[in-house]
Amino acid sequence: KIATETFGTLIRLTIMASAHALALVIMCGWCMANVAAACTLSCEADTTCFSSDLAAARDCWNGIPYNTTWQQTTLDTISTSLENFGFGALYHKTGPPYDLEVPLLEELSSLSESSSFASDFEFQENLQTIMTSLLDAHTRYSKPGCYSATLVMPVAFDFQLDEARTNSGALQSEPSAYLIESAFYEQYTAAFPDLDLSPLWNQPVTLINGLETVTAISTWGATHESRSNNAGARFNAALRSFLYRSAISTQVGDAPDALVVTMADGSEVSLPWLVAYNSNFGITSACEKLTQSTETEAEAESEKQKQLPSLTRQPLLLVNEGLAEGVLTHAELHDDRPDRNVIISPEVAQFEISCFTQKTGSEKALVMKVASFSPNAPTSNGTYIDAWTGFLSDAATCLDQAHDLIVVDVMQNGGGYVCLGLRLLELLVEDYFYDHTKVQMKYDLPHSHLMDNWIRVVNNPDPYIDPDLVEQILNPATQEPFVDGDAYYYPGRNVTMGGVQSWRTNWFCLNCKEAEVLPTGYTPKKFMSPDRLVILSDGTCGSTCASFTRIAQEAGVATFIGAGGLWKEEMDVASFAGGFVCNPDYLTTMAEMSGLPPFPNFITNQRWQFGWAAWYSQILPTRPVQFISQEPDYRTSFWSFPHTSVNASVTTAATSALYDSTISSSYARIKAEQSSCKSSSNTVVWLSVACGTLGFGLLGTLVYVALDRGWISLGYRQESGGGDGKEGLLG
Repeated sequence: KIATETFGTLIRLTIMASAHALALVIMCGWCMANVAAACTLSCEADTTCFSSDLAAARDCWNGIPYNTTWQQTTLDTISTSLENFGFGALYHKTGPPYDLEVPLLEELSSLSESSSFASDFEFQENLQTIMTSLLDAHTRYSKPGCYSATLVMPVAFDFQLDEARTNSGALQSEPSAYLIESAFYEQYTAAFPDLDLSPLWNQPVTLINGLETVTAISTWGATHESRSNNAGARFNAALRSFLYRSAISTQVGDAPDALVVTMADGSEVSLPWLVAYNSNFGITSACEKLTQSTETEAEAESEKQKQLPSLTRQPLLLVNEGLAEGVLTHAELHDDRPDRNVIISPEVAQFEISCFTQKTGSEKALVMKVASFSPNAPTSNGTYIDAWTGFLSDAATCLDQAHDLIVVDVMQNGGGYVCLGLRLLELLVEDYFYDHTKVQMKYDLPHSHLMDNWIRVVNNPDPYIDPDLVEQILNPATQEPFVDGDAYYYPGRNVTMGGVQSWRTNWFCLNCKEAEVLPTGYTPKKFMSPDRLVILSDGTCGSTCASFTRIAQEAGVATFIGAGGLWKEEMDVASFAGGFVCNPDYLTTMAEMSGLPPFPNFITNQRWQFGWAAWYSQILPTRPVQFISQEPDYRTSFWSFPHTSVNASVTTAATSALYDSTISSSYARIKAEQSSCKSSSNTVVWLSVACGTLGFGLLGTLVYVALDRGWISLGYRQESGGGDGKEGLLG
């Protein structure tokens, strides 16, 4: 049996060498050596159970027998679907800033050729490792339901920024990792009553299994956390998933028996994993997709809810990839806060938007939390229009409050309906409200055998089976729908991405006309200037949320504050900005309607989708937005992100303090810039008079224009560089 620490190191090295599939098959000594007897863990339905027996959990994972039919059907489905992958060519070599090289189809082919797996779990781990290497939540692979167990700990991370001045005057600014009780503390101490946890409190963690804390988290996140291709945003996600390892969502086969935590005083505590699981864990039949011949009506509805949607109106992000986050609590946010007026409480926010106003002297800030762009309809028989109306009406209710500053919190927002994100942006920015074309995004799709036949036979003016079920597309030149499929598909464009030539469609944009009239008859009372529209992101804001942030950022119509990340390192404001997605269910129906042979589809109940359309940057028009990086204007030292593993009252209190610091520092920044503007006006007048007196009238005019447009720095704001000045405002 390979030592777990060595195994983890080898895993990372093989991934860096881009030899994931074959190398993992060869080296998966843990899986080979741990083929177990039948699963002995059991749990009642609709219950979460806990076990201290990690060996028994491994038996349950490995007890699902290897099934060649499952393997080949899964790989055939994924490989055939990926012929429509929007970034299939680009991943051969993405170039800067991320420089990823993932020959995806080749690695899946190598995996298909192997039949030496000791269990289905070993195969699933290998497949999940390959998909995770894309670092793209749109292509995240979730294992079938029989693997539904999570490794949890009694602690969660609480990063705090330590600052001090050195003798030379330099500012030391480095985060330290402290530990707090997790949401599983009681279950953990009950399972391990003799384990002394007292050394864990009130001092920093220096090492985890011999690695520095930040290094341990970020290194693990690079191979297990697919939330973002940006290291800073990915760190924010891994901060929680490192101590909460879901076997459905990530690879757990390389998890050590325990995490050895070294504290600042040199003390060590070995923390074994506690296993949380449900009634499906280790049951082979729980992996199988129910068929019409075997399922009852109730089972069919249950299965429908678990699987990716097929032909129902859904967000273009078919699975909202938000983190397993806890909700903000009303009491911690607003009790004993007479300066706050609650408009929509987070605990009763029916359509994913909550808000309050906060008064500071004569100033009043509006804080809007947008948890998701995937609101549910208010009733079981409601439509997507009902959901859209509810979301945008709540947004209007918030915006109707008196305010002179807006803070929009999109931390951990996993996306949803693209048109909702664009419409909210229109309600916030005056130019966008009166000209919808300014938020339209440029998309294309790859050509493929399936799409060639779809256009030839069906020739639908949209790439979707029924254009009434998903957002339609528009011709950017005419602002009208395409007349037929030929019009957007041909002649197409011969494009080189990643050194690979391929054909892609003509450009198109989304048709959001239904959203653009909601709420009916509504016009915002006022709009904020860019310095008074503040968007707060942890970088994991993705998909539709990435559209919402990136459009505003590229146009400079808002001020962006980035929370957390790897301190003093670059961090993006958004993740998985790939465009919109597809899945095998959609492709199966397209193949049927095109008269093609049956399209392969899963016979087990894993969840998977892929990026179909690519969305391109406005400022780097040849680059898909997913493969560019833009830093926020300011950074703030906040890492207390809500999550199901952390007590909601703790993270809500920290988030409340974050809102306070964001509001106060934003007002301070605005006042400082206003004061500097007055000084710059005096400078402009003096230079203009001086130049005119000397006979340099043209030079005087040029100096005036340069200063007026900010082309000459007066030293009152920092546009680039190390970021100390910016971080200081919020630190």
